[in-house]
Amino acid sequence: MPQFLAPSGCSTQGYGIIVPILPEHLVTWGEEPVLNKVIEAGRLAQRLGAKIVGLAGFTSVVGNEGEELAKHLQIAVTSGNSLTAALSLQGLRKSADLMGIRLNESTVAIIGATGDIGSACTRVLAREVRNLHLVARNTSQLEEFAIQIRNESGCTVKVMKYVRDAIRDADLILTVTSAVTTLIEPEDVKPGAIICDVALPHNVATELLQKRSDVLAFEGGLAKFPVKYLEGNWKWRQLSPDGVTLFGCLAETVVLALEGRFENFSIGRGYITPERIKEIETIADRHGFRLADLRYGDFVWTEERIREVRVNANRSRYQSAPQSVSN
Repeated sequence: MPQFLAPSGCSTQGYGIIVPILPEHLVTWGEEPVLNKVIEAGRLAQRLGAKIVGLAGFTSVVGNEGEELAKHLQIAVTSGNSLTAALSLQGLRKSADLMGIRLNESTVAIIGATGDIGSACTRVLAREVRNLHLVARNTSQLEEFAIQIRNESGCTVKVMKYVRDAIRDADLILTVTSAVTTLIEPEDVKPGAIICDVALPHNVATELLQKRSDVLAFEGGLAKFPVKYLEGNWKWRQLSPDGVTLFGCLAETVVLALEGRFENFSIGRGYITPERIKEIETIADRHGFRLADLRYGDFVWTEERIREVRVNANRSRYQSAPQSVSN
């Protein structure tokens, strides 16, 4: 059992419990068998003495983002989506700054805009960017959501049916879906585009970084913690291979435990507000949790590599621009 010692002076300890299912099981098994597995894991955590359970990966997709699981437990539950959203937004802002993109002049595409994380990020970004392109599977629900965003922010919002159409002219792309297939191909995005991929499995084609040296793609929702911990179980290293990076959902659970907030924090759909995102950011900051280095798998973006992307993007734009002819 690892013990976390935060710079704040607070400490906590916990278990990593693996639910042996894959994303495709959601399709082949249906929701009820998968939810039963998640409930079984939650009850195990309760028997081990945990005071809060955090959901990771696809375990929050079933059961309405932890709401159903909470009904079967006597301990707190969180999906971790609030901190995941917060970290994704931080990553977009940081990458935009490094790429020289002004948010207030940008077009942002959000794939999975009516999901828990997608809708929360949409509400925040609508007040920071010029244009939003929204995509979701349920088009009628998306249309209603788009009306709300327009009324709340005054931002220009377009509802798009196809991912390719939505991202073609986007400066920044946030994809946070439960799709088990690739949604973004190398040829779909423009030079200089930034892609924040929060989905597991990832929505971006694996070969994008090899084929597009003029695009910046990174995994969203990752936290870095300057926390020393005692390795009580070697399996913990599987949850944090480099010892300092955690998925936002897991980081939120640790942060809430360090804070002594053993309560249902991020459960149910539509409850992640800009205010709640700010609250969890403040708590995470107090305990030393920060945005992780921008990375995609084992590839870590340094500022030098990002400068190379900017140069390549400018070159690609120049080569594709119509050339004037003079006598």
